[in-house]
Amino acid sequence: LSAKTWSHPLITHSKIKSKPFETMRSISFIIFATVYISFSNGFIPAIQRPALKAQLRAACQQKDQQKIFKLAEDLSKLNPTTDIMKDFSKLDGNWKLDFTTAPVGEVPDEETSGFKTFQTIDTSKGLIYNVIDQGLPEKGLKISIGAEATRKSRVAIDFRTVEAFNDRFPKKVTLRFPPRNLIRALSQIRAFVSRKEFDEQEFKEIAYFDVLFLDEDLRIQRNSEGNLFVNSRVA
Repeated sequence: LSAKTWSHPLITHSKIKSKPFETMRSISFIIFATVYISFSNGFIPAIQRPALKAQLRAACQQKDQQKIFKLAEDLSKLNPTTDIMKDFSKLDGNWKLDFTTAPVGEVPDEETSGFKTFQTIDTSKGLIYNVIDQGLPEKGLKISIGAEATRKSRVAIDFRTVEAFNDRFPKKVTLRFPPRNLIRALSQIRAFVSRKEFDEQEFKEIAYFDVLFLDEDLRIQRNSEGNLFVNSRVA
């Protein structure tokens, strides 16, 4: 027999044997990569979050703005709530304000004013209540705000009423913002006159906040004016 005749089956057999090995190696690599990615995306952030949250709360107490900004940015990358439209109910409950860049005229500083500021959210009714407690039920403000999730990280808001409580006459004064439907109608007329298409989502998002981080006891958000808010859930 010639060399060509006896060597050909051996070479062919070698190639056939190598294929299962290559396939198993590919499968093993895919499994390893999948496990590693799952580990990185789930386990590692779960370890990082508590430490960063503790640092953020300490920075809020110290009013260290630069550190707060940095930690808020770091936590936003580990946000476990990736779609507020699906997880809107995670906003439910009572929240206290730990830090904000909003002006004191809008949100009183508790240390200097002595007023307590907190928030109650009821997503089933689509309502947020901002409360400034000056000694409620005798003195304080309660602001009612409509809320609707319009994007994966955005909640559109519209102001409804302001209730002012006083220990003198009048005991209670309620101010109502113009009805939303009236504002919508005026906006539609303006768009028609300007020969522009009315954008319902743009209208809803005249005022909004973006959820940067939200878990069971911490919420970080930035509103349409660019102000940062850090809130902790309370019982």
